Amino acid sequence: MARAQKQFPKRTPGSVPFREGRPGRLSAQASSRITRRITAFSVGVGLLLITLKFIVFKESGSVGILSSLVHSGLDFVAALSSYFAVRYAARTPDTHYRFGRGKAEGFSAVLQVCLIIIAAMHLLEMAFENVQHPHTIAHGGYAIAVMGIAVLLTTWLLIAQTWAIKATGSLAVRGDRAHYFADMSANLAVIIGIFITSYTSFVRADAIVGVGISLWLFYTAYRVGRLAWSQLMDHELPEKERWLIRDLALEDKRINGVHDLRTRAAGPHVHIQMQLDLDDKLSLSEAHEIVVAAEKRMMESYPAADILIHPHPSSCHQLHGNSIFHQDKHDPDEKCCQINVET
Repeated sequence: MARAQKQFPKRTPGSVPFREGRPGRLSAQASSRITRRITAFSVGVGLLLITLKFIVFKESGSVGILSSLVHSGLDFVAALSSYFAVRYAARTPDTHYRFGRGKAEGFSAVLQVCLIIIAAMHLLEMAFENVQHPHTIAHGGYAIAVMGIAVLLTTWLLIAQTWAIKATGSLAVRGDRAHYFADMSANLAVIIGIFITSYTSFVRADAIVGVGISLWLFYTAYRVGRLAWSQLMDHELPEKERWLIRDLALEDKRINGVHDLRTRAAGPHVHIQMQLDLDDKLSLSEAHEIVVAAEKRMMESYPAADILIHPHPSSCHQLHGNSIFHQDKHDPDEKCCQINVET
């Protein structure tokens, strides 16, 4: 227990640690406003980058620029996917989708992963062919200048996306940002490749850059896929956030313990459920008052949270619901929390 307390320090009233870049940090409405704007901006930048790179490829014939053009095309498709996904995910829960549609962002990320892998395989094939049969690049200086503009545009977009992720924790925007970060890195690599190919005798540099971009795309697919898997499979929130939720509940000294804490994120929403141990002699109204107060404390840190709390007499040791979902016997942190409260 001493180790856990040291790693996850007690929350001081009024502070909200560990929440930057996490889902549920803002209300669903506020989060939706930010993600709608940033995805629209992303679509516009993607379309502009495609136009610029297509023009410079037609002039130079660079394989590196072609690979970067294909990458920007993927970014544009991914941006469109994110554009529609964040709008659908932010819809108000209804009688058909009582938990909301937040997982639409996860499916958008899966689509992005599939597109990245397909493009990476195609680019890798083209790059290997050009390594074997290299050719010179025309208008190298012009190509470098246009790619420099692309880097500046992408950097501008990345700054805006980073701010949006810190504010909302959106998985769709995070996946979109991974695309554009890879695109910016690819642009820089293409500039280096064109420079070496145009101004030195090492004509295979451009094609080798294409190979490097392909490998970077595979890595990007892995990163985005891991994020999508966690959300679609209802992975628990990070342990720091789980301890924050416990601390928020236990600020009321009338609560004797927290059990069966279950959490998950879905788009802009966070779902939290738990069992609170209360004194046996409390009336139903008193127990209800304690539960409502605990919900309000959690909603201050998680404005987009869906919270379900089960009040439970402290003297009752009966486990409720299906036993395979009981966490106390599997999760040592649950026992630590209970021991900490009782002692």
